[in-house]
Amino acid sequence: MTSKKLLISFLLSVTIALFSVAGHAFAETIEQGEVDTQSSLNVRSAPGTWSDIVGSKLPGDVVEYIDNENGWGKLTDGSGYVSLDYVTTHEHTPIDDEDTGTAPSGNRIILDPGHGGIDSGAASNGLLEKHVVLDIAKRTQILLEDRGFKVKLTREEDLFLELEERVAIAETWQADQFVSIHANGFSDPNANGIETFYYPGSSNGKSMAAAVQNQLIDQTDRRNRGVFEETFYVLRHTSMPAILIEAGFVTNESDAARLQDDHYLQSVAESIAIGISGE
Repeated sequence: MTSKKLLISFLLSVTIALFSVAGHAFAETIEQGEVDTQSSLNVRSAPGTWSDIVGSKLPGDVVEYIDNENGWGKLTDGSGYVSLDYVTTHEHTPIDDEDTGTAPSGNRIILDPGHGGIDSGAASNGLLEKHVVLDIAKRTQILLEDRGFKVKLTREEDLFLELEERVAIAETWQADQFVSIHANGFSDPNANGIETFYYPGSSNGKSMAAAVQNQLIDQTDRRNRGVFEETFYVLRHTSMPAILIEAGFVTNESDAARLQDDHYLQSVAESIAIGISGE
Protein backbone atom coordinates (compact mmCIF):
# COMPACT_ATOMS: atom_id res chain seq x y z
CA MET A 1 0.00 0.00 0.00
CA THR A 2 1.40 3.42 -0.96
CA SER A 3 2.08 6.10 1.65
CA LYS A 4 -0.82 8.15 0.23
CA LYS A 5 -3.27 5.28 0.72
CA LEU A 6 -1.93 4.68 4.22
CA LEU A 7 -2.54 8.33 5.09
CA ILE A 8 -6.10 8.24 3.75
CA SER A 9 -6.81 5.03 5.67
CA PHE A 10 -5.41 6.56 8.88
CA LEU A 11 -7.45 9.75 8.50
CA LEU A 12 -10.62 7.73 7.84
CA SER A 13 -10.05 5.65 10.98
CA VAL A 14 -9.52 8.76 13.08
CA THR A 15 -12.70 10.34 11.67
CA ILE A 16 -14.79 7.26 12.47
CA ALA A 17 -13.34 7.12 15.97
CA LEU A 18 -14.15 10.78 16.57
CA PHE A 19 -17.74 10.35 15.43
CA SER A 20 -18.08 7.32 17.67
CA VAL A 21 -16.80 9.25 20.70
CA ALA A 22 -19.04 12.20 19.90
CA GLY A 23 -22.01 9.87 19.61
CA HIS A 24 -21.41 8.59 23.11
CA ALA A 25 -20.69 12.05 24.49
CA PHE A 26 -23.93 13.45 23.15
CA ALA A 27 -26.12 10.37 23.58
CA GLU A 28 -29.77 11.32 23.86
CA THR A 29 -31.66 10.45 27.02
CA ILE A 30 -34.19 7.65 26.76
CA GLU A 31 -37.45 8.55 28.48
CA GLN A 32 -40.47 6.45 29.42
CA GLY A 33 -44.14 7.35 29.54
CA GLU A 34 -47.67 6.01 29.42
CA VAL A 35 -50.00 6.46 26.47
CA ASP A 36 -53.05 8.42 27.62
CA THR A 37 -55.60 8.68 24.83
CA GLN A 38 -59.28 7.89 24.49
CA SER A 39 -58.60 5.49 21.61
CA SER A 40 -55.25 4.49 20.10
CA LEU A 41 -52.14 6.62 19.54
CA ASN A 42 -50.79 6.58 15.99
CA VAL A 43 -47.19 5.57 15.38
CA ARG A 44 -45.86 7.45 12.34
CA SER A 45 -42.93 6.98 10.00
CA ALA A 46 -41.61 10.48 10.69
CA PRO A 47 -42.14 13.17 13.37
CA GLY A 48 -45.21 14.89 11.93
CA THR A 49 -48.90 14.30 11.24
CA TRP A 50 -48.14 14.52 7.52
CA SER A 51 -46.23 11.22 7.67
CA ASP A 52 -47.58 7.72 7.15
CA ILE A 53 -49.22 5.80 9.99
CA VAL A 54 -47.15 2.64 10.50
CA GLY A 55 -48.64 1.32 13.71
CA SER A 56 -50.43 2.23 16.93
CA LYS A 57 -50.16 2.13 20.71
CA LEU A 58 -53.08 1.44 23.05
CA PRO A 59 -54.19 3.51 26.06
CA GLY A 60 -52.04 2.56 29.04
CA ASP A 61 -49.15 1.22 26.95
CA VAL A 62 -45.74 2.15 28.35
CA VAL A 63 -43.41 3.48 25.66
CA GLU A 64 -39.70 4.30 25.62
CA TYR A 65 -38.65 7.17 23.40
CA ILE A 66 -36.08 9.84 22.66
CA ASP A 67 -37.57 13.33 22.86
CA ASN A 68 -36.96 15.18 19.59
CA GLU A 69 -37.83 18.44 21.40
CA ASN A 70 -40.41 19.25 18.74
CA GLY A 71 -43.38 17.53 20.35
CA TRP A 72 -42.49 14.11 18.97
CA GLY A 73 -40.69 11.12 20.41
CA LYS A 74 -38.67 8.54 18.50
CA LEU A 75 -39.58 5.10 19.83
CA THR A 76 -36.55 3.13 20.95
CA ASP A 77 -37.98 -0.08 19.48
CA GLY A 78 -37.45 1.44 16.03
CA SER A 79 -41.13 1.29 15.06
CA GLY A 80 -41.50 5.03 14.43
CA TYR A 81 -42.53 8.28 16.12
CA VAL A 82 -45.38 9.26 18.45
CA SER A 83 -46.82 12.63 19.40
CA LEU A 84 -45.76 13.40 22.96
CA ASP A 85 -48.96 15.37 23.50
CA TYR A 86 -50.49 12.06 24.51
CA VAL A 87 -47.70 10.57 26.62
CA THR A 88 -48.25 11.39 30.29
CA THR A 89 -44.63 12.01 31.28
CA HIS A 90 -44.18 14.80 28.75
CA GLU A 91 -45.08 18.34 29.84
CA HIS A 92 -46.86 20.04 26.98
CA THR A 93 -48.38 23.50 27.19
CA PRO A 94 -50.09 24.57 23.95
CA ILE A 95 -49.56 28.20 22.99
CA ASP A 96 -52.45 30.36 21.88
CA ASP A 97 -52.18 34.00 20.84
CA GLU A 98 -55.18 34.67 23.05
CA ASP A 99 -53.40 33.31 26.14
CA THR A 100 -52.90 35.79 28.94
CA GLY A 101 -50.22 33.73 30.66
CA THR A 102 -52.36 33.36 33.78
CA ALA A 103 -53.69 29.86 33.15
CA PRO A 104 -52.09 27.00 35.10
CA SER A 105 -49.72 25.02 32.86
CA GLY A 106 -51.51 22.29 30.94
CA ASN A 107 -54.96 23.24 32.17
CA ARG A 108 -57.07 24.23 29.21
CA ILE A 109 -60.58 22.97 29.79
CA ILE A 110 -63.31 22.37 27.22
CA LEU A 111 -66.82 22.40 28.68
CA ASP A 112 -69.31 20.75 26.35
CA PRO A 113 -72.99 21.48 27.12
CA GLY A 114 -74.84 18.60 25.46
CA HIS A 115 -77.51 18.94 22.78
CA GLY A 116 -78.75 22.39 21.71
CA GLY A 117 -80.85 23.97 18.96
CA ILE A 118 -83.11 21.44 17.27
CA ASP A 119 -81.84 18.76 19.66
CA SER A 120 -83.48 19.44 23.03
CA GLY A 121 -82.10 16.34 24.74
CA ALA A 122 -84.23 14.84 27.50
CA ALA A 123 -87.50 16.70 28.11
CA SER A 124 -89.85 16.33 31.08
CA ASN A 125 -91.28 18.14 34.12
CA GLY A 126 -91.07 21.46 32.30
CA LEU A 127 -87.35 21.06 31.60
CA LEU A 128 -85.29 20.78 28.44
CA GLU A 129 -81.90 19.21 28.95
CA LYS A 130 -80.20 21.58 26.50
CA HIS A 131 -81.07 24.63 28.66
CA VAL A 132 -80.14 23.02 31.98
CA VAL A 133 -76.68 21.90 30.87
CA LEU A 134 -75.83 25.22 29.22
CA ASP A 135 -76.63 26.95 32.50
CA ILE A 136 -74.37 24.55 34.41
CA ALA A 137 -71.56 24.96 31.88
CA LYS A 138 -71.60 28.76 32.10
CA ARG A 139 -71.52 28.64 35.90
CA THR A 140 -68.63 26.15 35.79
CA GLN A 141 -66.72 28.32 33.33
CA ILE A 142 -66.79 31.27 35.73
CA LEU A 143 -65.63 29.14 38.66
CA LEU A 144 -62.76 27.57 36.72
CA GLU A 145 -61.61 30.89 35.28
CA ASP A 146 -61.61 32.33 38.80
CA ARG A 147 -59.15 29.54 39.64
CA GLY A 148 -56.85 30.57 36.79
CA PHE A 149 -57.91 27.99 34.21
CA LYS A 150 -58.43 28.81 30.56
CA VAL A 151 -61.91 27.61 29.59
CA LYS A 152 -63.80 27.27 26.31
CA LEU A 153 -67.42 26.18 25.74
CA THR A 154 -68.31 24.18 22.66
CA ARG A 155 -71.48 26.25 22.50
CA GLU A 156 -72.40 29.44 24.35
CA GLU A 157 -76.01 29.64 23.17
CA ASP A 158 -78.90 27.43 22.10
CA LEU A 159 -77.02 26.10 19.08
CA PHE A 160 -77.07 22.66 17.48
CA LEU A 161 -73.65 21.03 17.05
CA GLU A 162 -72.82 17.65 15.58
CA LEU A 163 -70.75 15.40 17.82
CA GLU A 164 -67.91 15.66 15.31
CA GLU A 165 -67.94 19.44 15.66
CA ARG A 166 -67.65 19.22 19.44
CA VAL A 167 -64.60 16.97 19.16
CA ALA A 168 -63.08 19.20 16.47
CA ILE A 169 -63.38 22.26 18.71
CA ALA A 170 -61.51 20.47 21.49
CA GLU A 171 -58.80 19.16 19.18
CA THR A 172 -58.27 22.44 17.35
CA TRP A 173 -58.05 24.35 20.62
CA GLN A 174 -55.64 21.69 21.94
CA ALA A 175 -57.59 21.25 25.16
CA ASP A 176 -56.03 19.35 28.06
CA GLN A 177 -59.34 18.09 29.47
CA PHE A 178 -62.81 17.64 28.02
CA VAL A 179 -65.95 17.75 30.17
CA SER A 180 -69.31 17.00 28.56
CA ILE A 181 -72.30 18.00 30.68
CA HIS A 182 -75.70 16.30 30.39
CA ALA A 183 -78.92 15.62 32.26
CA ASN A 184 -80.47 12.18 32.15
CA GLY A 185 -83.84 10.95 30.99
CA PHE A 186 -85.46 7.53 31.35
CA SER A 187 -88.80 5.84 30.81
CA ASP A 188 -88.99 4.89 34.50
CA PRO A 189 -89.73 8.12 36.42
CA ASN A 190 -88.22 6.59 39.56
CA ALA A 191 -84.71 6.58 38.05
CA ASN A 192 -82.68 9.29 39.75
CA GLY A 193 -79.19 10.39 40.76
CA ILE A 194 -75.85 11.39 39.26
CA GLU A 195 -73.33 9.39 37.26
CA THR A 196 -70.09 10.11 35.41
CA PHE A 197 -68.46 8.29 32.49
CA TYR A 198 -64.95 7.96 31.08
CA TYR A 199 -63.42 6.10 28.13
CA PRO A 200 -62.21 2.54 28.84
CA GLY A 201 -58.45 2.38 29.35
CA SER A 202 -57.92 6.07 30.11
CA SER A 203 -56.32 6.24 33.56
CA ASN A 204 -56.45 10.03 33.61
CA GLY A 205 -60.07 9.99 32.47
CA LYS A 206 -60.94 7.54 35.22
CA SER A 207 -59.24 9.67 37.88
CA MET A 208 -60.95 12.82 36.65
CA ALA A 209 -64.36 11.11 36.55
CA ALA A 210 -63.95 9.78 40.10
CA ALA A 211 -62.85 13.16 41.46
CA VAL A 212 -65.78 15.00 39.88
CA GLN A 213 -68.33 12.32 40.83
CA ASN A 214 -67.18 12.35 44.46
CA GLN A 215 -67.57 16.11 44.63
CA LEU A 216 -70.99 15.98 42.97
CA ILE A 217 -72.28 13.53 45.56
CA ASP A 218 -70.71 15.39 48.49
CA GLN A 219 -72.05 18.77 47.36
CA THR A 220 -75.54 17.80 46.18
CA ASP A 221 -76.39 14.84 48.45
CA ARG A 222 -78.05 13.08 45.52
CA ARG A 223 -78.01 9.35 44.80
CA ASN A 224 -74.58 8.12 43.70
CA ARG A 225 -75.14 6.05 40.57
CA GLY A 226 -71.38 5.60 40.16
CA VAL A 227 -68.49 6.03 37.73
CA PHE A 228 -68.56 3.91 34.59
CA GLU A 229 -66.61 3.14 31.44
CA GLU A 230 -68.43 4.07 28.24
CA THR A 231 -67.64 4.56 24.55
CA PHE A 232 -69.74 7.66 23.86
CA TYR A 233 -68.60 9.46 20.72
CA VAL A 234 -67.11 12.47 22.49
CA LEU A 235 -65.19 10.18 24.85
CA ARG A 236 -64.03 7.86 22.09
CA HIS A 237 -62.79 10.47 19.64
CA THR A 238 -61.20 13.11 21.88
CA SER A 239 -57.45 12.64 22.34
CA MET A 240 -57.31 14.33 25.77
CA PRO A 241 -58.71 12.88 29.03
CA ALA A 242 -62.50 13.23 28.82
CA ILE A 243 -65.54 12.65 30.98
CA LEU A 244 -69.30 12.88 30.54
CA ILE A 245 -71.46 13.92 33.49
CA GLU A 246 -75.18 13.15 33.93
CA ALA A 247 -76.20 15.71 36.56
CA GLY A 248 -79.65 14.30 37.34
CA PHE A 249 -82.82 13.02 35.68
CA VAL A 250 -85.24 15.54 34.18
CA THR A 251 -87.71 12.63 34.09
CA ASN A 252 -87.59 12.23 37.88
CA GLU A 253 -89.75 14.68 39.81
CA SER A 254 -87.27 15.12 42.66
CA ASP A 255 -84.21 15.55 40.43
CA ALA A 256 -86.14 17.84 38.09
CA ALA A 257 -87.10 20.16 40.94
CA ARG A 258 -83.45 20.53 41.83
CA LEU A 259 -82.40 21.05 38.20
CA GLN A 260 -84.61 24.14 38.25
CA ASP A 261 -83.06 25.46 41.47
CA ASP A 262 -80.23 28.01 41.25
CA HIS A 263 -78.59 26.72 44.42
CA TYR A 264 -78.48 23.16 43.10
CA LEU A 265 -77.14 24.22 39.69
CA GLN A 266 -74.43 26.25 41.41
CA SER A 267 -73.54 23.25 43.57
CA VAL A 268 -73.16 21.10 40.46
CA ALA A 269 -70.92 23.73 38.86
CA GLU A 270 -68.81 24.04 42.02
CA SER A 271 -68.46 20.26 42.20
CA ILE A 272 -67.14 20.09 38.66
CA ALA A 273 -64.72 22.98 39.24
CA ILE A 274 -63.39 21.48 42.48
CA GLY A 275 -63.06 18.02 40.93
CA ILE A 276 -61.15 19.39 37.94
CA SER A 277 -58.88 21.64 39.99
CA GLY A 278 -58.08 18.95 42.53
CA GLU A 279 -58.86 21.13 45.56
